[in-house]
Amino acid sequence: MLYGHCDEKFEEAREIFGKSISSGFELGAAIAIEIEGEMVLDLWGGIDNVSTESKWKEDTIVNVFSTTKGVAAICLLQLVEQGLVDLDAPVVKYWPEFGKNGKREIPVRYLFCHKSGLSGVRKPLPNDAWYKWDLICESLAEQEPWWEPGTAHGYHAMTYGYLIGEMVRRVSGMSIGEYFRKNIGDPLDLDFWIGLPENEFSRVTDLHPSLATPLQKLLMPLFKITPRGILPPIIRMLLDFSDPKTISGAAFSNPVLSMEEPFYVNTDEWRKAEIPAANGHGSARSLAYLYGVLANGGNRNGTHVLAPETIEKARKTESDGKDLVLGGIHSKFGLGFMLGTEHINMGPGAGSFGHGGAGGSLGFADPDNKISLGFVMNQMHPGITAWKTATDVADSVYSKI
Repeated sequence: MLYGHCDEKFEEAREIFGKSISSGFELGAAIAIEIEGEMVLDLWGGIDNVSTESKWKEDTIVNVFSTTKGVAAICLLQLVEQGLVDLDAPVVKYWPEFGKNGKREIPVRYLFCHKSGLSGVRKPLPNDAWYKWDLICESLAEQEPWWEPGTAHGYHAMTYGYLIGEMVRRVSGMSIGEYFRKNIGDPLDLDFWIGLPENEFSRVTDLHPSLATPLQKLLMPLFKITPRGILPPIIRMLLDFSDPKTISGAAFSNPVLSMEEPFYVNTDEWRKAEIPAANGHGSARSLAYLYGVLANGGNRNGTHVLAPETIEKARKTESDGKDLVLGGIHSKFGLGFMLGTEHINMGPGAGSFGHGGAGGSLGFADPDNKISLGFVMNQMHPGITAWKTATDVADSVYSKI
């Protein structure tokens, strides 16, 4: 059973969302879509607690992994718009310690668009490193880039949040979680957090890892003793992702986050931390609302988020081509936002921008059609199936306008 509301015009989209849950593809999920600032679809359904089989509620929230990156980008873009940060100034102007080992000339712009070469930390990190802000920032400031900055791009899976967040902290004097709540979250009354307060924990649904994860774990020892040359490309990519000495492995596996119970994203430690690339918690409605502001000029109800010219600058292509971290797939980025490619779906709108998260969450804005979308779920999915529910619903909505 689904709850919420949906304009009659988009009944097909409602049915698509409902089938994703009734088929078992989604365990529990919520989706929201705005058109011209009006919420035309705001639905939720399924289960939010496997143990009790309780239903997903209107105020259920969940970790959205890298969908957080777009929210983090908005924070630093505000400081750019205010003239407090120059995109083309070197990072060392704001973060003096950053300039070691060939990094003195890296401009702020490269932090946004994954061109800095700091996609992962080189030195081995302790298991709790992602909860130690200063340790990660000091490690990034010390190390040499993985490639010559500006010559290529590679997805900064975790380090993106510390690079953007440290810039926000150096310029504003606030952590990025504090900055977001004061300047965006509270003024817009968003149910979204980077660093979740303990009094909100009772509303969080646990995430469940992709069903592919246990199989990958079981087979990995066999893959590691097989001659690399005879392995299929997908297996070679998995090995790279698990080896912290490679570009991909440093981005995703240094430190290794345990997939054992409890799944790390379901722990209090993860929820409380500020990890701006990966641990935002919130609702589909809040993502659709925030991106809806950006899809309709950047202001709403007396609250300014970003000016139209800043939004246009943010969705202009900065990086485009083979991604050095993501196995060579075609990725494209603006200033902190994902842009659509044949491998990355940002909905039917050619000018849409936003960010997706591991497992399937998604938020995007389409200023050309004045549409925004937010989608969250608690059953993670692997690979290209991850965003299927969100993008299938989006396709249907666009077909009716």
